[in-house]
Amino acid sequence: MAELLSKFSGLKAYFTLSKTTILVCILFVSIYRLNTVQDNETSWDVLGYYLPLPATVIHHDPGLKNIDWLKEVNEGNKYTDTYYQLGVNEKGEPMYFFLFGMAIFYLPFFLLGHGAAALFGYPMDGFSEPYQFCLVIGGVVYTIIGLIFLRKILLNFYTEKISSLVILIIVFATNYSHHLTIKNLETVNILFMLMTLLIWFTIKWHKEHKSKQLIAIALSVALMTLVKPSEVFALFIPLFWNVSSRAGFKEKRALIWKHRKQFLIAISLAVMIFVPQLFYWYKKTGSFIFDSYQNAGVGLDFTHPYIFEVLFSYKKGWLIYTPIMILGLIGLYLIYRKQKEIRLALLFYFLISFYVLASWTEWWYGAAFSCRPVITAYPILAIGLGAFLVELKSRTLKISIAVFALLCTFLNQFQWWQLRNYVLDPVRTTKEYYWATFLSTRIPENAEEIKSVSYYYDPARSWPLKKLYHQTKTYSMIGSNAKISSDEFSPIIFKKPFGEITDKDHVWFTVSMTLEAKDTAFLNGPFLTVTAMHKGKAYGYLAPHVKELTVAKANNGKVEVYLQCLSPPNRSKSDEINIYLWNPGKYEIGQSDFKISVYERKNQ
Repeated sequence: MAELLSKFSGLKAYFTLSKTTILVCILFVSIYRLNTVQDNETSWDVLGYYLPLPATVIHHDPGLKNIDWLKEVNEGNKYTDTYYQLGVNEKGEPMYFFLFGMAIFYLPFFLLGHGAAALFGYPMDGFSEPYQFCLVIGGVVYTIIGLIFLRKILLNFYTEKISSLVILIIVFATNYSHHLTIKNLETVNILFMLMTLLIWFTIKWHKEHKSKQLIAIALSVALMTLVKPSEVFALFIPLFWNVSSRAGFKEKRALIWKHRKQFLIAISLAVMIFVPQLFYWYKKTGSFIFDSYQNAGVGLDFTHPYIFEVLFSYKKGWLIYTPIMILGLIGLYLIYRKQKEIRLALLFYFLISFYVLASWTEWWYGAAFSCRPVITAYPILAIGLGAFLVELKSRTLKISIAVFALLCTFLNQFQWWQLRNYVLDPVRTTKEYYWATFLSTRIPENAEEIKSVSYYYDPARSWPLKKLYHQTKTYSMIGSNAKISSDEFSPIIFKKPFGEITDKDHVWFTVSMTLEAKDTAFLNGPFLTVTAMHKGKAYGYLAPHVKELTVAKANNGKVEVYLQCLSPPNRSKSDEINIYLWNPGKYEIGQSDFKISVYERKNQ
C-alpha cells in the first residue's frame, strides 16, 4: 500500500496544474475536431494550399502545366466554384496562387492518407476520405504542439496557476476555439504553432546560445514567411529580445558577432526553405520574385488601414467578438512599463503585424469568426494576459475579473454556436442584426432587412428588398447612336469613380439601352459588361449575354435590353465603375438611348 501511495503521489506531482490544463485543452480540441471531419476539408483556401501535393505526387505535374485532373476531381465534389486558388503567368499558364508553406506542413499527413487510401481501397486521387481525415489529424497535431509550447513560454514568466488561467482563457474565451478546431487546416493554426516555437527558442537561445536553438528560430521565421509573407516581421521578436536601450542594441550586435558562425548556418538553412518556391517562380515567370496575388479587388492599402473596423465593427470587430483580449492589450502596456527586456520585441511585432492585417482591404477576412489573423499574435497576448493577472492584488478586483472572464467565455462559446448554426451571419452582420440575435437561438424574421447587402452576382435574379431603396441619380445619353464595326470592345459607355456616384458602401444600378444590328441572332455576344477598375485592373466583373437581358424586340432590327445589378464591393472610392459592350462576335451594332439609374439604401 505504501508503494502504491508513493507511485500515486509521484503521478500527482507529474500532473501539475498547467499540465492538467493542457490535457483538458488537448482533449477538447481533439475530440471536437475529429467528430467534425467533413468530406470537403480541402475546399476554399485550403485547396490552394494543398494543390502542390496531389499535383506532384499523384499527377506528376509539379509545375502545374495542366489542370484537367483538378477539374475532373472538382466536378463531383465542388471544392471550388471559381478556381480562384489558381493564378496565371504572362503566357496564360496556370500557376499556384499560394506559396508552398502550408503544403510543407500538409506533406507528412498527405503521404499518410495516400498510404491509407492504397491499403483500404479508396481512390488514390488526393481527395478521398483517407486524405481528408489524415490532414485533419495533422491539424490537430500542430495545434497540440502549439499548446505545449505556449505552456512552456508562460511558465518561463509566470506561476503554474497564472499560466493555467491564461491557457484556459486563450482556448475557451477567444476565437481560438473556432479557428484551431473546425478551421485547423487554415494558416492561423500553423502560424500560432510557429509563433510559440519562435518565442520559446528565442528565450532559450538568449539563455544558452546553442546552435540548434538559433536554427529553430531561423526556420520558424522562414516558415512563417512562406506560409504568410507578411509574417516576415516576426524577425523583430528575436532581433529585439533583451534590447531596451541604445546600449542594449550594442550588446545585441556584439552577441550576434560573437556567434556569427551560428547565424551563418541558421540563415543558410532558412534560405534553403525558400529555394523550391523561388525556383518555381523562376520557371513559370522568369523572375525569382513574383506576386501571385492578382485579385485587383483585394489588397494591402497602407495609407488607409481599417483599424477601427478591425477592432470595433459589428461585422467582425475583434474586441466586439473577443472582448477578453482587452485584458491582453492592457497586459502589453504593463509589459511596456515593467518588462523592458522583452517590450520592444513583443510590441514591435504586434503593432506592425496588426497595422498590416488592418491594411488589408477585405479587413473582415471572409467568413472568419472575429478577427482571424490576430490569432497568430495570441502567444504574445498570452504573455500580456499573464502580466495583467499578476497585477491583480485585491480580492475584489480578482473576483471582478474572474466574473468578466467567465462572461466572456460564455459569450464566445455561445456566439461560436450561433455561427455554426447560421444564427450569427459570418459576413453580413450589422449593429442592428448583432443586437437582434444577441443571446438568441433563432434568426429574426426581418433578418434580410437588417443585415448588410448580399453580394451575389446573378443578373437574372430578382432585386431583393427593392422597397428599401430609392432612386438618387440618373445618367443618360438619349438619342446617341454609336456604330461598332469590328471592334471586340466598345468604347466605354459609362465611366465614373464610385465616390462620385454615391457615398454609400453599395448601390443598385438599372441599365437600359437599345441595340441595333443587322444580325440580331447574337450567337456569340454581345455581352453588357459592368466592372470596377482599380489602378487599371478589373474586378467585380459582370457580363451577361444581351439575350438574357432583352425585354423587347422590334422589326427594324432593334432590341431593348435591361439590366439590374448590384455594384461590386468597392475597394476604394476612387475605383471606377465601367460599363461597355464586349462583342466577341464582332457584329456591327448601334447603341442608343443609354440610361443608368442609381438606387441607394434608405436610412443608411
